[in-house]
Amino acid sequence: MFLRGHRPVRGRRDARPVADLPALRRVVPHLMPTRLESTVYYRQHLEVERLTAWLEEVNQGRAEEDRIRFFHVFLTAWARLFRLRPELNRFVSARRTWEHRDITFAFTVKQAMTDEAEEAQALVPFTGTETVEQVRARVDQVLDRARRGGHTGNDRLVETLVRLPRPVVAGVARAIWALDAVDLLPRALEDAIPVYASSYLVNLGSLHAEAPFHHLYQRGTASTFVSIGTIRPEPVVDDAGAVVARRRVDVVYTIDERATDGFYLVRSSQVLQQLIDDPASLMLPPVDGPPGAPGPVTGTP
Repeated sequence: MFLRGHRPVRGRRDARPVADLPALRRVVPHLMPTRLESTVYYRQHLEVERLTAWLEEVNQGRAEEDRIRFFHVFLTAWARLFRLRPELNRFVSARRTWEHRDITFAFTVKQAMTDEAEEAQALVPFTGTETVEQVRARVDQVLDRARRGGHTGNDRLVETLVRLPRPVVAGVARAIWALDAVDLLPRALEDAIPVYASSYLVNLGSLHAEAPFHHLYQRGTASTFVSIGTIRPEPVVDDAGAVVARRRVDVVYTIDERATDGFYLVRSSQVLQQLIDDPASLMLPPVDGPPGAPGPVTGTP
């Protein structure tokens, strides 16, 4: 339960329980009670030939600070995917399956490209209806504030906690996880800890590095960790059997398989490819429709 004002309310503040699960999905959290034994790694070779050509065209004449980047397009498509495929927004807590009420993505921001530069955590809300331009403006604002050393109240809360003696910090951490286990974690702490999100992302393309196979955080609610690599030309066999060079990027997903089944996850990666193949549709808000609608995707649910 959680507190709404001074009144206790059953359930979680950030999610609703999933009631219509098949019997097998209900028993899986009891067979695999933690994310450690339920982690699955899946690598997708995301085709971005059309996207990179579109980026070159749409960025012509734009100032450097207004340019649309691959990460902006990916985040827009990723948010729409969570709207289209709501089972991606699920997580398991206390051996029960929940679905987030909102879509939130977390990622780490390096204040400068140096070994000594500090890191800041960003937690950005989405609806899945944003356009690329809206995502660019929102993300660039978050990145700019983080790189200028801007701090939110949540940042200051965490900084205050870590200044305490280590035994005290350990006790606070135990208290936080105990409160989380009974769904009584205060909103201020929930918002300050980035693992309470729909998904956690890391963009290694900005460092010209390959996507790592990352772990899932044992705490929190993020059932998916997304590692994005560098866009590179790679040899691909086309439909005619000829070897051609096409630009692709490796995206590695670390997934808690208790959240949904493998078929749903693979199908979701295919829908993501369709969204990336049609970046012009991401410049417009999606047309309202039933989430998870089957068939070709052109920016509409």
